[in-house]
Amino acid sequence: MTQPPPETPPATPSETPEGHAPEVTPAEPLPPVLPPPELPRWAQQQHQQLLLEYPSEAALAAFIGPKWESVYRRKLATFVEDPSFVPTWNWSAALAFPPAWFLYRKLYLPFTIFFLVPGIAFRVLTGTEQPMTMAAMQQPENEWLLMMNAAIFVSTMLASGGTANWFLYRRARAANWFVVQRQLSPAESLLLLRRVGGVNKVAVTLFVLLSLLLAVSTLGG
Repeated sequence: MTQPPPETPPATPSETPEGHAPEVTPAEPLPPVLPPPELPRWAQQQHQQLLLEYPSEAALAAFIGPKWESVYRRKLATFVEDPSFVPTWNWSAALAFPPAWFLYRKLYLPFTIFFLVPGIAFRVLTGTEQPMTMAAMQQPENEWLLMMNAAIFVSTMLASGGTANWFLYRRARAANWFVVQRQLSPAESLLLLRRVGGVNKVAVTLFVLLSLLLAVSTLGG
């Protein structure tokens, strides 16, 4: 016996009348993007003062040059936390024909000090007014002068190695102060720091050559 097909429910008429587009619920408007609030004047002055007193790592890297990451980031870490002087050690400054390292790093005032003070100290401690040749200092009666000269040379090496990192950080800090005061863009500031910092190879070459010529003339008597 054949069963009749199930009844199909009548189609529900569309709620939207013909000829009209369906209504779309408008999305909620996005909140306006507000610019970051401007710092008050006292906060701006405090931020400016921090930039003057404490160079950023990017500023130090630009000033020191390629050896910042491998060498001087570790050596200057003490002064980044506290710029007060504490003895540290720099083998290059101690051994690289002092005071040539200071000239190499454009530390011209420390270079002048370490260049002039040993000779002045030798004259004051020994009472000698005229420079003596090496042959004259090797005479038995002048042997103590040779020992005094060696002692002053070793003292200069120790002083150079112990103060070099601090002098370098002080110059980096002064250079950063100079650049921040000019209120340049970040890119221009780093470029100026690279020009002010870095090394001076030409001056060191001339200094070493002149020193060798002077040593040869002294040995020749």
